[in-house]
Amino acid sequence: MAGYLSEQQLAEFFEQVSILPIKSFSNKDLRSFSFDCGLAEEYKTFLFEKAERLDTLAISKTFVMISNVTNELIGYFTLSADTVKLTQDEKTDCGLREVSFMSLPAIKVGKLAINKKLSEKIRRKGYGSFALEAATAKAFEALQAGIACRFITVDADIEYYPNTPEFYKKNGFVMNESRKRRPSDKTISMRRDIFA
Repeated sequence: MAGYLSEQQLAEFFEQVSILPIKSFSNKDLRSFSFDCGLAEEYKTFLFEKAERLDTLAISKTFVMISNVTNELIGYFTLSADTVKLTQDEKTDCGLREVSFMSLPAIKVGKLAINKKLSEKIRRKGYGSFALEAATAKAFEALQAGIACRFITVDADIEYYPNTPEFYKKNGFVMNESRKRRPSDKTISMRRDIFA
């Protein structure tokens, strides 16, 4: 995998963190957790007010990360079906030159937010990278279920945190060249090949 975390770190995360679908919680139970995502308050609003409904409507599936050590809400990520359009050069770089169509199957990380106020006992860097590895694991589950998926995509949010693309690059993502960025864009389209 093209991720940032070592296999040992990943194993530790999978041991110390439970990844639960949002439907595992009632709205009241979810709101009992403290969650602070800094400047991007809309990510908190999404989790507590929109995620469950979008999950029910099959628009996006939200997965909540809970610490097995302290029972704190570490963060969450959402997934939905997507396609990514690649240029011929991008397809060649991925070993897909012989594929005749430009749009290829993907799973999109629609939202990814990590709690900024975790207790000292579990405060550490790497939860965002872990969420991306968990999303990649879900992509492989889709493949095993017979659903084609080659990429993980994300629209890296630069409105609140301009360095977000660097986080994704560190985790093996590249910018999508076929989507030209406008100065007014609040996101940057990126992808990671799950076979890289």
